[in-house]
Amino acid sequence: MEFNSWSRTNLCKMVLKWKVRLTWICAVSSLTGGCALYSDVQVTFPDGRTTDLVQKAFPLTNSMAAGFAGSVRIGFSLLDSLASFLKLPPEIDPNQVGWDPRWVSVNWAPLARSVFESADPAEQRLGAQILVVAASPTENSGLGAKFYFTRFSAPDFKPGIMTKPFKLCSIGSGAGISEYHASLKPLFRWSGHVSTLQADVGGPNGWVHNLSFRISQRLADHPHTGISRHMHAIIVGRRLMIVGNNDESIYRGDDPPIEIRMPPVAQTYSQFQTLAASVGHEAAGAVC
Repeated sequence: MEFNSWSRTNLCKMVLKWKVRLTWICAVSSLTGGCALYSDVQVTFPDGRTTDLVQKAFPLTNSMAAGFAGSVRIGFSLLDSLASFLKLPPEIDPNQVGWDPRWVSVNWAPLARSVFESADPAEQRLGAQILVVAASPTENSGLGAKFYFTRFSAPDFKPGIMTKPFKLCSIGSGAGISEYHASLKPLFRWSGHVSTLQADVGGPNGWVHNLSFRISQRLADHPHTGISRHMHAIIVGRRLMIVGNNDESIYRGDDPPIEIRMPPVAQTYSQFQTLAASVGHEAAGAVC
């Protein structure tokens, strides 16, 4: 779709006014003692065009990961801040250290506010959210570690901590799309949880891959502007971190398979600037 100058200007104004966060970062936990963080890779530029360009969720420690929504620039700055906050002295073995999720959430929140307040006002108007998932180093729940989900939102970044043993938490516009919510909600009743337990019979973390397939199908069947078909999936556990994606090959009769493959995506803001320029965009004002 092509935008004329009037529609581009007004779309940009609407994005700024509504602080639209066009993305989907979704975290889920299981009674089997595992957790997964899913994130799409699409960004929206001020003229309304969208491109698959950014990895939005990353491991932070051996049992903590986080993803962002809102201003791309502020999102990367917030993750950099959190990574620095968690950085250990070189003489300490990270495999022998476990961070208390509640302590991290409460003590990093003021730093997050500072990062946001120091950002360009135009980027601030795009909003910012962070979702952190972490395994407790000492507490157990169900068949494994107790998991904490913490959601932070601009401008105050007051930590919203979830501790239920079997839970779903999302940030970004995908959290409000009825087709996505309706397809995932049944999985978080007891009857739905039984299917996740059954998926684990096929191999370790089978429930994560099963849910990744369900999310991929829902994205393919109900595409929405600003949310990509491509997603990263991070499996989080106590001293466990696995990063993957939802690549797949689709076969239809004798036709050649349709290959769904993750495109090149930025893992830092400087990489995003380079990739944005390569497709004819300025990085400033990009939102996800």
